[in-house]
Amino acid sequence: MKTFNVKTHSRCCAFCKYWYDPANSAIAPKNIVGGFWEFDDKVWNVCKNFGTKQPAGGSCPKYECKV
Repeated sequence: MKTFNVKTHSRCCAFCKYWYDPANSAIAPKNIVGGFWEFDDKVWNVCKNFGTKQPAGGSCPKYECKV
């Protein structure tokens, strides 16, 4: 698990609304007030924009935060 700050960082696929993970199984809150979340960087899921599997730690210009 890697830590990620959704307030200061951007474009991590695990937190993108287009990265298909309906149960949000690859992410977990760590310190929500500070914007810190953890994500499993070994998980791959399909990106709804591109139709291909992308890693949780990947990024793209069409990122939109889901948390």
